[in-house]
Amino acid sequence: MNGNAGSSGLIGRRVLRVEDQRFVSGTGKYADDLQFPDLCEMAVVRSIYASARVLRIETAEAMLSPGVVAIYTGGDLGSANTEMDILQLRAHPGIDNGVNHQVLATDTVHYVGEPVAVVIAEDRAAARDAADLVFVHYEPLDPVVSIGSAKAHEAPLVHQQAPGNVAGTFTQSVGDVEAALGAAPHVFHRRLRIDRGAAHPMELRAVVARPGQDELTIWSGTQIPHRLRDILAPRLGLAPEEVRIITPDTGGSFGVKAYPYAEELLVPWAALRLNRPVKWVELRREHSVSTFPERAQEFEASIAMDDDGHILAIDVSFDHDLGAYIPYGYAVPQNTANHLIGPYVIPAARIKWQGVYTNLTPTATYRGAGRPQGVFVTERLMDAAADALGIDRVEIRRRNLIVPEQQPYDTGLDTPIGRLVYDSGDYPAALEQAAALLPYDGWRATQEAMRAQGRFVGIGVVNYIEFSVTFPYEGAAIEVADDGSIVLATGASQQGQGYETVFAQVCGEVFDVPIERVRVVAGDTAAIPKGAGNYGSRVAIMVGNAATIASRRVLDQALELAAEEYEIDREDLVWKNGAARVKGDPGPGIGLGALARLGRESNRPLQETAYYEAEGLHAANGTHAAVIEVDPDTGALSFLRYVIVHDCGRMLNPSLVEGQIMGGLAQGIGGCLSERLLYSADGQPLTTSFMDYLLPTAADIPEVEIHHLETHSPNNPLGIKGAGEGGIIPVYALIAAAVEDAVGAPIDELPLSMERIHELALQTGSRSPG
Repeated sequence: MNGNAGSSGLIGRRVLRVEDQRFVSGTGKYADDLQFPDLCEMAVVRSIYASARVLRIETAEAMLSPGVVAIYTGGDLGSANTEMDILQLRAHPGIDNGVNHQVLATDTVHYVGEPVAVVIAEDRAAARDAADLVFVHYEPLDPVVSIGSAKAHEAPLVHQQAPGNVAGTFTQSVGDVEAALGAAPHVFHRRLRIDRGAAHPMELRAVVARPGQDELTIWSGTQIPHRLRDILAPRLGLAPEEVRIITPDTGGSFGVKAYPYAEELLVPWAALRLNRPVKWVELRREHSVSTFPERAQEFEASIAMDDDGHILAIDVSFDHDLGAYIPYGYAVPQNTANHLIGPYVIPAARIKWQGVYTNLTPTATYRGAGRPQGVFVTERLMDAAADALGIDRVEIRRRNLIVPEQQPYDTGLDTPIGRLVYDSGDYPAALEQAAALLPYDGWRATQEAMRAQGRFVGIGVVNYIEFSVTFPYEGAAIEVADDGSIVLATGASQQGQGYETVFAQVCGEVFDVPIERVRVVAGDTAAIPKGAGNYGSRVAIMVGNAATIASRRVLDQALELAAEEYEIDREDLVWKNGAARVKGDPGPGIGLGALARLGRESNRPLQETAYYEAEGLHAANGTHAAVIEVDPDTGALSFLRYVIVHDCGRMLNPSLVEGQIMGGLAQGIGGCLSERLLYSADGQPLTTSFMDYLLPTAADIPEVEIHHLETHSPNNPLGIKGAGEGGIIPVYALIAAAVEDAVGAPIDELPLSMERIHELALQTGSRSPG
């Protein structure tokens, strides 16, 4: 049956994605597809040193290269060459020494890949050829290329205004941790580490700018079109209404397009200067050295338990690798801290972190954005405690879970985004269902038999929380056309998640029309006055509720017009199949198109813009359970079984939710097993191609059984919670747990290479596995 047929009960249905037709047919329109007369292309000259003084830049030879139109350095930008600071760092709690990047470095470079100049030429090849002829004279300095070297005594300073290479320290706590640690019969400690990983979306960053008579139009795959407009306009000497940002079809972002980069200013600045359209498209190597990665954190973590395995306290301190600058504030380590409590009752907690500068590419957000690290730490502590106390790993979790009767659950932790209060969820149900579906007890029995045969088989079961970023607001604008079609505009740009489908479902549900009648416009600053953007698993909550509010208001307008046309009371009307009908009258009624025409004729168009601000936090949750087998000869890992129980509140479209889960799972597997950004001792990137940085393939992704719980959130009218990052959040902890269970050696660091797994298997292979 056609999933798009009919309209009744659209929310919650597995409606087919309407945007996929153009994606799979090759008719999508991406930034690099844009072509204009007199179009120039830009190439970026980047630092070849991790730390160096810039002595001078020679451009004469490059200017003579065929096709070159202009070459610009930081001095040419004037007042536009300011810090790209979108979060007002100096007002952010815990950041005392915040330093952000200039558009083009002038005096000093702080990482390999930092932009120092740009070349504008008639075509892409000419621009890149000429960029190779720009000669930058450097005085190399000693870099720091790890958290450890940055914290070492008398380490070189990345920034003179950041003593000890620390941007600042932040602490949050609840209860008396010292007393709990001192009185606890058992305290378990682990030193844990997760290394850097990159997003590598299919479509890399791209920017196109075209000056117009009254408006500068910029096309960018940004996740924050309105915020980008407001950041760029004053730097370009324009009013916000003179700048239009359009997000075209975008081939993925995963968080790395959620802030302004230097190129997003350089392209429109050059376009205005030359009065010509300008385009820049990122190379894969550029992505590896200049697009902001994430993940790198190092932890000292302790958990206090009583004799029965009940948590008394956790004490966690960690260092977050900022790289050379701090483009996204403390959002990532704050997310890590927020997710350390997990779905557990923890009476006392102390969480302290600091941001550490290194001479590496600045870090910011990548899918999960600190959440996987927090879950990794807590779940590793739970496994350590279970093993030491002789309690089954599932049982120790069962004893500590928050139960539904305790919801909403106040953790007692105060954070920069407010008090950490969970809204709803049945965490024991998720754990029990996942354990039964695996089945956990059955695999434990099977595991013993397989181990007796010398096979390295491990089981992992982990729980997680996924907080959505619901501040500050998001909007939806609804307008009904004379033909009865509906346009829904939102400022949250789409990056491939299926917004055109799911928001058409939300709107179609209110108007009782098929989704083919609804056209979604996402990420165009001309279509809606303001928007916050697409990040933090927020858009379904924010836009879904804004679209519902705006649609209901327009429906009210339509019913008022219908009542006037029929000359009856509004209460005598019903709305069905996209038309107003008199109660008891089997006739066709007055449809949306006719009502739109009536509204236009009376200067009362059917249109409304609504902004939604969420109340409280939204915490999705779930449990992942897996059985893996390790080949001790090669270190290869295979999944024998993988089960997910997931609760993101009310699902707008289960198929899209499952797509998000599977996408996150794939990225998590890559991040755990093969993806790692490596650098030499002098800060040179060593993994700048897919020959070195190994992404997972379809063959690496297991068959997964996904089950859903739907615990509606009381904090928004639709009962939605976020779903964009839940698929990746628990994977790091799960694979670490399963591999540890298989090889019998602690797994405290990720990613795990095949070589490392092989070494661990050899170390434990002399004894009976298990």
